[in-house]
Amino acid sequence: MESQRLLTIVLLELLLVLGQSWANNNRLNLHNNYRNMLVRLNTNKVALGGVQELREGLVEVSFDYGATWGTICSTSWSMREGNVVCRQLGLGYASKATLSTEHGDNKKHPWAMVGTLCRGTESRLADCSRETIYPSLCNVQNRNVSVVTCVSHSADLEIGLADIEKSARLEAVPMSRLTCAMEEHCVSADAYEIRRTQPNAARLLLRFSVKASNVGTADVSPYANYKDWVWHQCHRHYHSMNVFATFDVYDLKYRKVAQGHKASFCLMDTDCQPGVRAKYTCGNTTQGISVGCADTYTHVLDCQWVDVTRVPVNRRYILRVALNPEYRLGEISFENNGAECLLDYTGVSSTTRIYNCKRSPLWFRK
Repeated sequence: MESQRLLTIVLLELLLVLGQSWANNNRLNLHNNYRNMLVRLNTNKVALGGVQELREGLVEVSFDYGATWGTICSTSWSMREGNVVCRQLGLGYASKATLSTEHGDNKKHPWAMVGTLCRGTESRLADCSRETIYPSLCNVQNRNVSVVTCVSHSADLEIGLADIEKSARLEAVPMSRLTCAMEEHCVSADAYEIRRTQPNAARLLLRFSVKASNVGTADVSPYANYKDWVWHQCHRHYHSMNVFATFDVYDLKYRKVAQGHKASFCLMDTDCQPGVRAKYTCGNTTQGISVGCADTYTHVLDCQWVDVTRVPVNRRYILRVALNPEYRLGEISFENNGAECLLDYTGVSSTTRIYNCKRSPLWFRK
């Protein structure tokens, strides 16, 4: 009896040693299985002609060297994460990154990972971080999974720094001249209350130009189908993007002091490099920014400003301007989409200035 018990103990110890050896040899353990994560695209769509080169589909990951695969659910799934997936698979750049059931749902393809959060510069999905708390979006009612479409060439927006500094000026404008701008919510919220009793009261507007150059390998194309573009009666043209740029003013501790403005744009080629011919206009179906061209929204246009009427004077602030802030357009990189400038605000046009503008990424966690 005693000998049988000893034999059992020896066998258990032997199995434990063998199991640890197998795990070490196969590198399957809690310390590095995430680091060795595999990534692939999958779809439930049938390829025409039986030949299928997957450049789009649901994103699947494996933590056991391809033995099992699962999908991803993330609150922040965007072109940032899409770019990392396409880069890791050698498929270029993301032109689409959404949560959907287009290529299958999480009932058939269960989630294997949740809360993925990438800056967009990472080489592999395993290099990305995770949301700090479990994403509430990833619940039993949600059937969506992370989907990506990859393309070989992509646009790349770059913000102009000198244009912001050189064009900056402060202007007091009566609200009676801001009818169109107020329709587009281009002034602070308090202006709408003041207008009820003081329709001619002035707003202090910090104006500046914004230049968006396309330094990529493909034209910038509005994300919405032209049939969904919005006609702006006051401006007498279509806006193809509801949020193309944001303008915000922060104090030196990055606390927002001026209401952020989301500017909608009509995209066109306003100036091009030598040898490049402009082809996009601010028309109904002909909007975009060609490779080698730029779209400059000058400071004299409506909504090219931040309403600083209630910002305390004689202080230094940070002006932050961002292009494509919601990652709605696919780009090669989002590291050159932003600008941060110092703003000395006195409340007087002759002494208020924007200076020391530096390019900054869209990645912004303050």
